[in-house]
Amino acid sequence: MKRRKWKWNYYILAFFIFIMLMFLIDLKFEGLVAEYFQNEILFDKEKVLFLGVDRSKGIFYWPRLKDILIFIAVFGFLLLEIAVYFTTKYSKNKERKMTIDEIEQRISLLIKAEVPQKFQELKIIDSEINNLIQENEFVKKEISLEMRKKNDLITYLAHDLKTPLTSIIGYLTILDESKVPDNILKEYIKKLLEKSYRLEDLTNQFFDITRFNLQEIPLNKSLLDANFFLEQLTEELYPLLRDKNLKFDVNLPSDIKLYVDGSLFARVLNNLLKNAIAYSLKNSVIKINGKIEENSVKLFIENDGDIISRQELELIFEKFYRRDQSRSQSAGAGLGLAIAKEIIQKHEGSISAESQNGHTIFTITIPNP
Repeated sequence: MKRRKWKWNYYILAFFIFIMLMFLIDLKFEGLVAEYFQNEILFDKEKVLFLGVDRSKGIFYWPRLKDILIFIAVFGFLLLEIAVYFTTKYSKNKERKMTIDEIEQRISLLIKAEVPQKFQELKIIDSEINNLIQENEFVKKEISLEMRKKNDLITYLAHDLKTPLTSIIGYLTILDESKVPDNILKEYIKKLLEKSYRLEDLTNQFFDITRFNLQEIPLNKSLLDANFFLEQLTEELYPLLRDKNLKFDVNLPSDIKLYVDGSLFARVLNNLLKNAIAYSLKNSVIKINGKIEENSVKLFIENDGDIISRQELELIFEKFYRRDQSRSQSAGAGLGLAIAKEIIQKHEGSISAESQNGHTIFTITIPNP
């Protein structure tokens, strides 16, 4: 409403300027405008003396005056529109520049934690700027915290690498420098294999830390038979079950299919199953169940182990979170479940965990093709 009223003020001002312009033109050219009107709208003219001044007298011709007035009105309206258009444009550009300068100044003050002069019109903008600044600070803190965790883990892993490597070198030195009985040789080879597996695990954790971002990896989805897929994965992990005398119990519908990227989804299940093996109680069973729903397929991985608190459940999918950092021999880089979550989200699915009295269930939901 204010802008429309402001525009009408320009119209009125331009109209008076137009009248004044005609008046000045008449004065400048000594009655040229008046003479033109007399010549166009008066017929049978004659000079008369009126109050001591010569005046023209004649027959008034209205149609001719109407044509002149219409021409003046149209021409004057066009001039008014042109004048108002350019004046308005200039005013808007000037106002926009002033607003931008004001916002830049306010942003600069708000970043410095200073309070700018309050304007009701800029209250919403100030609020948005403050929100952006707070979000930016939050992101900076999160990145800084993540980098600290990452650097700490790299330090821990670098230190942990020395232990199995030192053991491997020690056993190989003994075998190289002296002869040992067959029974001791067999024991040494077993220990060397264990330390080598540990060394491999730590090396893989290094790779996980350095290549965590999966955003640029394209998905190569295909339809997989879930039973055959799980059978292959569990067979590869059977050697890890022996120490705790664990078992896999796979119970999936015969017609269950998975529309996934095979290599990435294998990593998800591999991470979850290794996690279940690491934290399961001895002589227990790790169950793998499945369910076909209308728009999705669900997989459930269940194991019995340590009690997981609600606070831990909220953190286990976070990057670099490790449940038990004191057990360096079994604690990983804290990326397995975070990577699993990212891969599932990349498949437009979801992953969740629940635990009650030590019975933990991981649920994977994948959309149907």
